[in-house]
Amino acid sequence: MDVLHAGELYSVACAALWAVATILFRKSGEEIPPVALNLFKNTLSLALFAASLALRSDRFFPAEVPGRDWAVLLLSGAVGIGIADSLFFAALNRLGASGNAIVSCLYAPLAVLASFAYLHESIGLSLLAATALMVGAILLGTRTPATAPSRADARRTLAGVALGSVSMLLMAVAIVFAKPVLDRTDPWWATTVRVAGGLVFLGLQGLLPRHRADVARAFRPGRAWTLMVPATVIGSYLAMIAWIAGMKYAQASTAAVLNQTSTLFTVVLGWLFLREAVTARRVVAVAFAFAGAVIAVT
Repeated sequence: MDVLHAGELYSVACAALWAVATILFRKSGEEIPPVALNLFKNTLSLALFAASLALRSDRFFPAEVPGRDWAVLLLSGAVGIGIADSLFFAALNRLGASGNAIVSCLYAPLAVLASFAYLHESIGLSLLAATALMVGAILLGTRTPATAPSRADARRTLAGVALGSVSMLLMAVAIVFAKPVLDRTDPWWATTVRVAGGLVFLGLQGLLPRHRADVARAFRPGRAWTLMVPATVIGSYLAMIAWIAGMKYAQASTAAVLNQTSTLFTVVLGWLFLREAVTARRVVAVAFAFAGAVIAVT
């Protein structure tokens, strides 16, 4: 593969893989609640990444990594994976794959804003334009039709938008918080530690009485595994490998824009496999969201 184009191809592959995983997670959410689904995902993900480290002959406890870096990555994983992904799944259940994909575009401007606040990176008026486009996209893409049978639909949509927005905020803050450590450590090792941080948090959360039955059902082999296992392998492992490769071989801004094409893939797959409506209003919303993401990262 020509290295000059490998990064772009990996980034698009990451977007396509995540879109497929989103559809599978949406179907999984019909049987398994968010916290239990997230705990299952992270358990399998950690096993896959740990096996990858072993195959690469990498150590999980490198002597040169200080304890502070461990703490940063574990905390980043607890917030950005343990909490944020559960909120993501909750939003996905309420908004559907297409609606949630639009809200997920908030990640790009929020990451830029978090970088400004924590890393003191410069931002310009483009962030305001990106944010305005994102707000317009969410209003257009998730608005409940006037013909809705009850206010329950509007409340469910509003809750989905709120959960999805908080999820993107936590993801952005968590990854920016960990960026200094990510820049000086191996990405495979750092990703494995972040997943471990998310798993520790979710393991403790899963012990709470309200989640025990759901967790037991999620980890019991059955029909739900036919969706949960491939969703995890595709979305949390293969897509992550493609993301790492894309960031390595392409410019960061280019990779970020191409990663955002997952919104387009998700809307199309949601229409094909989940029978989600693709209205003119939603098409415009997707265009606004994608444009906002591009402006935010370029």
